[in-house]
Amino acid sequence: MTYQMIDGGRRVSASGRNQSQISKRRGLGLGVLILGLVGFGAANFSGAAEPAPAAQGEAAVQAVLTYAQAVADRDSTRVAQNDFVCLLKMVEAGALEKGQFLPESDQVYSWCWDRLAQAHAEVVQSRDLALDELWPGVGKLVNFHDFKRFEIAETQAHQRAPSFFVMPEIGDVSGAPGFTLEVIGTGPLPHASFQVSGSDHMVAVPTTLVRVRVAYPDPMTSPAANGPGQQDWVVPYKKPIHPVKAVTVKWVVLSGLQQHGFPVDTAVLNMPMTSSMGTPIPFLVDAGGFEQRSTEYWNAKEAQAAFTAGLERAKTLPTRRERIAMLNRILVVNPSHLEGLQAITAELYAGLLDFGARTHGVQLESGPLYQAFNALYWTIQSSTDRMDISLEMEMGGKTEPTPADYLYRLIPAMETLVDLQPGDIETRLKLTMAYRWTNDQVSAIMTPQQLLSELPAEQADVRARVLMAIAWSRISKVAWNRFFDDPDIVQGYNDADEAFTLSSDPLIKFSAAYAKAYSLVFRPKRDDEAMFALLKEARRWYQQIPGATPQSWTFFLQNDTLKGFVDTNPKFQSLVKANS
Repeated sequence: MTYQMIDGGRRVSASGRNQSQISKRRGLGLGVLILGLVGFGAANFSGAAEPAPAAQGEAAVQAVLTYAQAVADRDSTRVAQNDFVCLLKMVEAGALEKGQFLPESDQVYSWCWDRLAQAHAEVVQSRDLALDELWPGVGKLVNFHDFKRFEIAETQAHQRAPSFFVMPEIGDVSGAPGFTLEVIGTGPLPHASFQVSGSDHMVAVPTTLVRVRVAYPDPMTSPAANGPGQQDWVVPYKKPIHPVKAVTVKWVVLSGLQQHGFPVDTAVLNMPMTSSMGTPIPFLVDAGGFEQRSTEYWNAKEAQAAFTAGLERAKTLPTRRERIAMLNRILVVNPSHLEGLQAITAELYAGLLDFGARTHGVQLESGPLYQAFNALYWTIQSSTDRMDISLEMEMGGKTEPTPADYLYRLIPAMETLVDLQPGDIETRLKLTMAYRWTNDQVSAIMTPQQLLSELPAEQADVRARVLMAIAWSRISKVAWNRFFDDPDIVQGYNDADEAFTLSSDPLIKFSAAYAKAYSLVFRPKRDDEAMFALLKEARRWYQQIPGATPQSWTFFLQNDTLKGFVDTNPKFQSLVKANS
């Protein structure tokens, strides 16, 4: 942890800055204006005013730095010995001499740390955001949300306590303390008051407010919060979260404690206690914590170097979810980051295909057939039983991302990638399939039609692939809507027939013949003989594809659309038997 201190132009701690540099920050010195009596007044820190007395300010700053480092280090002893509430507990436990603390075995130390840890747990990500989460994900990510204990602004809820912004979980993610501290300034507050055990009256002690900028130097490991411009409403949708660059935190320090039986003279007030009557202990004007509207978020220009390192790090992460979560950090800061978009769309598309492979259970080697087989699986599923591809993880009560999570995270990333690289034909074809799988019928047809209009006639194989994309989108539309007089069913057949003629690739030949046979199911006057002949032709080409197996061919005849023909018509059964 490193820190700098600036207080009305007066250097208070060594930080490597010269006096002229520091004097430029004079306007950031903390001022206090008491508007009423203690207990009824309010502090105004908007302008420069009288700083805290020098000795008191320096002691307060040192107390804050010591306390922050102890929290980050999980040093429960030093935390308790510098926390006002913990020290008050020690005083209540018995008379303490100057500089003498209770033994470290005393339960007050564990009580003090447990109180802190339980509070900090509120901002450790507990809701699984599936494929929208930021690395390191649920159970590890520090997410400040709206920075408030309660998320409704009208309640005037207390801001998060200072220790939240230096909590050890931040360092667990970054592999270091994970933050730097810059003291902006100090200023006096009205005396804080509390009752000491054994006394029948309240005592008041000098109180100092220390404003500190807590900065997180790496956008790939920094804590997160609700993105810029998000309202503090409790709403049932996922709010976009964004890596935090820095926040300003107000620390409150109480002085003059030794004369009241405390073992030290200065202590940090982090989280006040609440009495049985509901009043805070100690009583004071400002309990400190997060300073509203002080959040700084990372932007694309500042984080460019970190993005390069993040892309490399994502490649080393062991699971797809972790890799996607790391790439999400890049894309929430810069949604147009080309390499990030290419990486995340590849991960999401592969994840969706792999999910299909696990679901249908047909074993195939990776390669063109694996991709085409699983893409066709989702095409058929999306126009028949859509459950797998419609329910997201949270809605479906699942413990891992569903195909819908992959699909609905994939589409906006691919759309952005296509805008950046309109000549990327592969991405445009995959985006067409994604539209088809979401049942976005208009986009699924128009997107490849636009692509086809841009392709020269001499690119026959590419045109054949695009025609097949149009054909399957038209057929899927009719298969779902069940309007058998829709002209798209005939046009889809014709598109597939043209693709069959253009290409010599066995994979495209198979897909075209199979699509034509599949489309005949949805004709008002079905031609079973023509369907059988087309399936036989499809099988012939399928057997020529590297990696094709009899089991995978049989699977194409067992989907919800064709299964009835195969199970009831001996002629169609021969398509399976001859392949055995």
